[in-house]
Amino acid sequence: MINLITQKSRDLTNHLFDHSKSYPKFSFKEAETIKETNQAQNLRYKIFKNELHVTTKLKGKLIKREFDQYDEKASHIIVKSKSTPLSREKVVGVYRVIKYSSSSQLDNCYTVKSMCFNLDLFKKNIGYSNFLELGRTCILPEYRKSGVLKLLWKGLYNYIMQEKIDVLLGCASFWTIEPDEIVPQLSYLKQNHLMDEKILVTPRESISPSVDKLSKCKMYDGFDLHGTEKSVFKSLPSLIKAYINVGSKFGDGAVIDYEFRSIDVFTYVDIHSIDDRVKRFYAK
Repeated sequence: MINLITQKSRDLTNHLFDHSKSYPKFSFKEAETIKETNQAQNLRYKIFKNELHVTTKLKGKLIKREFDQYDEKASHIIVKSKSTPLSREKVVGVYRVIKYSSSSQLDNCYTVKSMCFNLDLFKKNIGYSNFLELGRTCILPEYRKSGVLKLLWKGLYNYIMQEKIDVLLGCASFWTIEPDEIVPQLSYLKQNHLMDEKILVTPRESISPSVDKLSKCKMYDGFDLHGTEKSVFKSLPSLIKAYINVGSKFGDGAVIDYEFRSIDVFTYVDIHSIDDRVKRFYAK
């Protein structure tokens, strides 16, 4: 899938934002060559290794790319930037996506196998069969206020429509390993955007820091936000705010990932319930 060139992937290439003669110019697409996939993994390396100091495999250090076993069946949505008429395009934003065509296939997804979330109720009662797992989202620091995240979502929406995806799912990260630092934020998610109990996702009971390099932390429904919901929402990571804006719901409980030095919550989006105004915006 990484190196598959199809008409569908080429269709994503034609979105060049050239509303004026000014630079930089941006385009988004699905990575369709080995070179573009390598560029996406190189960007992941720059962010996760150099900026966040994530432990990287020896081979990854040698070739300056971040990857794992899930990349074999993954695709990447990328945003490219061209700084001047004579400069080369470079990848400045990336979303790794993995398709699953049945709920039973989710047993082998990153969210279950590597992050230890229990999707049993979700698989049993969600009622859909086409899933897209999102992960490894990253943007170069100098482009984080330039609208690149919106372009990634536009590329993602095109991919969703072409592949007839029903549900987005994955982990959303807070970049800390100290739960006490984000009690209001975790409480806000639980009190305002919790999944229905029939499909509720929670961390697996057997998580052990010594074995999995993971541990669990709670989300507090008893924490009094004192009318601070708006300010707490503003303090959320940009990606989590983007998920909420398209109707995302979150699981109950979070996982501390000591390897990536993050606290992760499960999130999912029912594509069929996204507001039509949101769909029109990302379809432009």
